[in-house]
Amino acid sequence: MRILKILTLICSLLLSFSLIADDDYEHEHKKNHIYKNLDYLNLSRHQHKEIKEIVIEYRKDYEKFYKKREKFQKRLQELLREEKFDKENYEQTSKEIHEDAIELEIETLQKIHSVLSPSQRERFSYYLREWQVE
Repeated sequence: MRILKILTLICSLLLSFSLIADDDYEHEHKKNHIYKNLDYLNLSRHQHKEIKEIVIEYRKDYEKFYKKREKFQKRLQELLREEKFDKENYEQTSKEIHEDAIELEIETLQKIHSVLSPSQRERFSYYLREWQVE
């Protein structure tokens, strides 16, 4: 369920970011619509640009992670089909999946953290769950 929320948020942000125009009227008009999920942060234009780049990079990294996780899931399924259950192999594979997720989450949050002001970080912290990778 968290993954679905994350993907929905990312897709909506990326779709919205692609609609940004240079025209000030269009920018101001779309700004209210585009940042629906991040309005509470009151991002400056510069912050907006940086967050946009972070989210685009996150999306690419998440796609790689998702493909790798699918391979690990298949490996786990194969382990369950075996005559004898290989606990160590199952545990190691599961840990690798979780470690990759945590690494992606930390890298993304570290970048976002560096862009936000202390008060924005405070507000953003309440929505941390939406950014956690599963």
